[in-house]
Amino acid sequence: MVFMKFHVFHGSVFLAQNAPEAAQGLFDAALVMFDRGGPVMWPILICSLIALAVAIERFFAFWKYNAANFYFRNRQKEILDLTRDGRFDEALAVARAADSPICRIFGSALENREAGFQETLVAASQLELDRLRRGFSVLDTAITVAPMLGILGTVTGIINTFNVLSATGVENPTGATAGIAEALITTAAGLVVAICCLFPFNFFVSQIKRRTTELEQVTHRFELAYNTGLAKSDATPQ
Repeated sequence: MVFMKFHVFHGSVFLAQNAPEAAQGLFDAALVMFDRGGPVMWPILICSLIALAVAIERFFAFWKYNAANFYFRNRQKEILDLTRDGRFDEALAVARAADSPICRIFGSALENREAGFQETLVAASQLELDRLRRGFSVLDTAITVAPMLGILGTVTGIINTFNVLSATGVENPTGATAGIAEALITTAAGLVVAICCLFPFNFFVSQIKRRTTELEQVTHRFELAYNTGLAKSDATPQ
């Protein structure tokens, strides 16, 4: 039993000591692979970094949107109740004090209720959805461009291969392996970037669909509450 514990401890220490060396080996291998991919690897790398930055920023934006609506959910209910009672000015004051997308929509509609309540409600909802859609075109472009850059690398790699073969002849085919490696590496890199961008893009699109449905339901309830409050305020003797 003591021997087994010593063996496990010794193995853990060995793995801990060799972990930095293994990470350095992977990093060096990645650099070699990147270098063998040729100049087209640089735009693929830039494309992947931009897409990664946009994906992280959009994750934070959706988290902030959901967290704000959840935190001010009681204020949303209060605004609906005040609006249903015809106390529009009080509901507007509560909406202005709450920093959430839904409360901002309510506040915009109440603030412009004399000019056009329903039109403002739709426009404010669309504005919040447009804020969530920001950056989608970047991810969509990365999904399209990355494989095309990979194909471009394939073409340049094949061209390099034929150039080497024409210079050295078919008697020395080993010189053509660099061009073949460039063609395969760039193709694989472009596909990997496109696939990695596709997952967050589809996730964000599904989130937009859910948020759109949510806003449609909320704004419909708010419109009903406003109509009820408007009828009450008109029936109240001046």
